[in-house]
Amino acid sequence: MNNQAAKTVSDALLGLDFKNVGIGGIVYTIKPPTIKVICRAIHHFSNIALRGDNIMEAIKELPKATEDMLKGISCFICGNDSLVKELENGTFEEVKDALGVCFSMMDISAFQCVSSMRNVSMLAARPKQ
Repeated sequence: MNNQAAKTVSDALLGLDFKNVGIGGIVYTIKPPTIKVICRAIHHFSNIALRGDNIMEAIKELPKATEDMLKGISCFICGNDSLVKELENGTFEEVKDALGVCFSMMDISAFQCVSSMRNVSMLAARPKQ
């Protein structure tokens, strides 16, 4: 586990913490997203009905590419939804693979930490009854 942490840190410092995805004959680079980019993407991804035990299973069950998927992927690639028209040229398999990469670039530990901190703050700020 320590070796993975060292690799993650060194990759980030060297600028090697990105992944490439091919959609419609064009290769796009997805870099680790900022919180702002994650929020933009989640805004679009939240419109997709995902069902399954985990994200990857849910993605495999999706019947077709939707505009919301493409907008979310576009956010990961360039920070906004301006690439939707270009991404429409990709196959559904390419879109599903790109979705998987997008989700893999998000570390949910940050969200878990925020959730825990909120719970702690609610305990500390609980009004007297």
